[in-house]
Amino acid sequence: MPQIVVDVFFMCLVFACAALVLSAVRAAFRGQAARATGVAAAAIALWLGLTAAIAASGVLAPAPDRMPPNLPVLAFTMTLALVLTLGPLGRRVVAALSAPKLVGFQAFRVPVELVLFMLAVNGAGPELLSFKGRNFDIVTGLTAPFAAWLVLRRPNRLVVIGWNLLGLGLLLNVLIHAVLSMPGPMQKIFVQPGPEVVATFPYIWLPAFLVPLAFAGHILSLRQALMPAARAVTEPRAATATA
Repeated sequence: MPQIVVDVFFMCLVFACAALVLSAVRAAFRGQAARATGVAAAAIALWLGLTAAIAASGVLAPAPDRMPPNLPVLAFTMTLALVLTLGPLGRRVVAALSAPKLVGFQAFRVPVELVLFMLAVNGAGPELLSFKGRNFDIVTGLTAPFAAWLVLRRPNRLVVIGWNLLGLGLLLNVLIHAVLSMPGPMQKIFVQPGPEVVATFPYIWLPAFLVPLAFAGHILSLRQALMPAARAVTEPRAATATA
């Protein structure tokens, strides 16, 4: 597939995920939907535009003698995702969205993995970070619809918790391999081509937006599953079945 097609597909995927985020914000702020959605849209557009401009300038290009500059971007977005999901915004989202929606949302990981695979095929990215290498994150995306259906049919917080922990583990696996294969003092894995593509436009949006989004989705789903209200949904059914 021509690289320009992969690039455009990836950008469309990012915008589609941004639309899903705005939909979640709209659901969480029913009484102030227009204002909240507008603020969220402006914040997302500003962040995507800023990171795109920085990446396009070449400032984030890795070098053997310095820490990869895109790592601070990832660290910032992951920290921000954690703060937002564990704060008042996260509380609103888990109250507004059902467990199947929070689980099924992670299906977006399938097209992300297809993009990484095509980058490897085109020689623009490492096979290591695709499902032909050591990236098994596609399992999360493929099982998301089934897990969502299962939770819809028979709510079970243990299923939700277990599936989310699996997804977090697979996400962490990708991040570790990406960091250790990036040129710099921390590099332990040497592959050609390397993962430098994630420091360029538009793929800077992987660490700047899509990875933190996947992380936030898992944290939100876990937060909901661990709430007393969520336990109340499943435990009575288990008690009834035992009786």
